[in-house]
Amino acid sequence: MKYDLLKSVSLLALFATFTAIMFACDKSNDPSAPEKNTPTSSSSEMPLYSSVTVTEVSPIRFLPPTVTYNADKSKFNFNGSATLDGFDTTANVDSDNDPFFTNIKLDLIHVDEMGQSKVAMVQLQYTPPTFPVAQINLGEMGTVLYDPDKIECGTFKLIVVLYATNDAAKPDKFISTDSVEFVREPEFCIDEPEPVSSSSEPIAVVEMNQFQGQMTTSNFKGFSLKTDQEVDAAQAEFQVSLSQDGQLTIIGLNGYRVAKYSNADQTPYDDDWYSQDLPPAPAHMSDFRFHEKNLAESTSFDVDAFWVVVGPNYNKDTGDDFYAVSLLKKDVIDGNGIAPLTIIYYKK
Repeated sequence: MKYDLLKSVSLLALFATFTAIMFACDKSNDPSAPEKNTPTSSSSEMPLYSSVTVTEVSPIRFLPPTVTYNADKSKFNFNGSATLDGFDTTANVDSDNDPFFTNIKLDLIHVDEMGQSKVAMVQLQYTPPTFPVAQINLGEMGTVLYDPDKIECGTFKLIVVLYATNDAAKPDKFISTDSVEFVREPEFCIDEPEPVSSSSEPIAVVEMNQFQGQMTTSNFKGFSLKTDQEVDAAQAEFQVSLSQDGQLTIIGLNGYRVAKYSNADQTPYDDDWYSQDLPPAPAHMSDFRFHEKNLAESTSFDVDAFWVVVGPNYNKDTGDDFYAVSLLKKDVIDGNGIAPLTIIYYKK
């Protein structure tokens, strides 16, 4: 970007002009008309990608969007960003002003088996920035697809449409698009039968003992559920990482896998244990139900539930290599970006 004093003043004036134009356009001739609210979840209302005319010349530069998901593919998080190239003399040949973004539209498209595209039934959630802005970041917008009911599976495509200008009178002077494709396989939309409870099936009753431990979010450390202490990652069953936005992730190590327990998704609903509401002593392995297909290398981690940690020698009848873990407390992050954690866990 070009940053000299004259251009900074010019850009501020351009922002002010754009804001005034948008304000005027939003006003109804009827003084009693209600104000418009900007939607924060709008994929079903957006035009399909085919209706967008992309400008051949544009200063918009994308860092391509990416997608990550949790173990049962009920939640997809989107990241990616875009900036504006103020040195693009072709795009800016008719103006001395630096360009700025004026709008963003996100289309969530479902692609059927015949390759036909339609607006997805599931809803995309995001909070657009207050325009005009100089850059766009999908992660900072909280762009997420959260669909715990699994109402639609198959191939999806997130279409990102960005609008920019260097002329306040032409807010859609530049239009560029990018996209990311992802899949939720059909098996993730099939309801699983609830596990048969121990009261109706003669399975072994395995008692679990409660423990409390201290660990950190160091990438080089992990927690040993066998020795009840933080150790080097090579000797640990799991570790917890901390993202830049403060989110925790539990990661299975050395052949161990993790999954969020399924108690909260099944009846009865009075056994949704978490760090502040623990099962009566003695606890049992059946207090922490889970689906084996949901076991993964990592998943989100917090205080609101229990996560199972299952090893290669797991035995559902004896409770070998089975553990249940919940976060009790996350302390202040230190200067190295590492947070001390207090966990509660159960093992036989």
